[in-house]
Amino acid sequence: MKILHIWDQAAVACTLVKYQRKLGHEALVVKRKGYDPFGIMKFYNEKIWNVKFNKIFSWLAIKKAKEYDIIHIHDQFRLASSLKDKYPEKKIILHYHGSILRLTPRKILEKYERKVDCILVSTPDLLDFVDAIYLPNPIDVEHFHARKIKTNGKAISIMSRLESQNDLKQLLNLNKISLNVEYLNRESKPIEYSDMPDFLSKFEYLIDLKLVYGNKAMPAYGCLGLQGLNLGLKVLNYKFEIENHFPNQHDPKMVAKKIMEIYESI
Repeated sequence: MKILHIWDQAAVACTLVKYQRKLGHEALVVKRKGYDPFGIMKFYNEKIWNVKFNKIFSWLAIKKAKEYDIIHIHDQFRLASSLKDKYPEKKIILHYHGSILRLTPRKILEKYERKVDCILVSTPDLLDFVDAIYLPNPIDVEHFHARKIKTNGKAISIMSRLESQNDLKQLLNLNKISLNVEYLNRESKPIEYSDMPDFLSKFEYLIDLKLVYGNKAMPAYGCLGLQGLNLGLKVLNYKFEIENHFPNQHDPKMVAKKIMEIYESI
């Protein structure tokens, strides 16, 4: 099967492609230059198009789609209509990863969702927003392979610019979590994806609380939390519990097989 992934979020598309290729399929991720701040596309040697305008990127993506059977769109929902109109015979998948689905009015999204053959969501809470299939986020267990983690009592919280450090501190205090936490803004101090396993391994604990609902944590594991679990860190999850076991449903081989089954079913 030939699969084109348009865009990538949190290395999900890149990891899917890596393991789809291991299953014997032809797969590719494309993204626009300037939107790979952590070097994920570079790490996986996927295709970055050096274009200045999104319209040109969209035109190139539509043109490239001619070569593929499955077009797997990650969050770039506006491409769905153009792709289906151009290639009605091809299967179009729309995969939501979070903010786009949470923040975009339903009336806008529904216009494009009517053009797709399948809708996927990356975390279970997103099923509250749309009728879709939940596909667990695959984690590259070869890159984030298990290693010996020091028992040093240090904890790390890597936050986006939209998250409030004060809100997180309040949540930790409210739930009586007492850890020696270092807070890092991932935008102002980006860490290369290639360096992330070594960086995380400097800590014993990882705070996996994504404040996507104001001062409330997303009720699901984030990719970073799952990466930390597979490395061997102790992860504070959305239940405010310390977890140290990697959930098998996020094993990339299992996720790759599941997505291939979904493709075949449509």
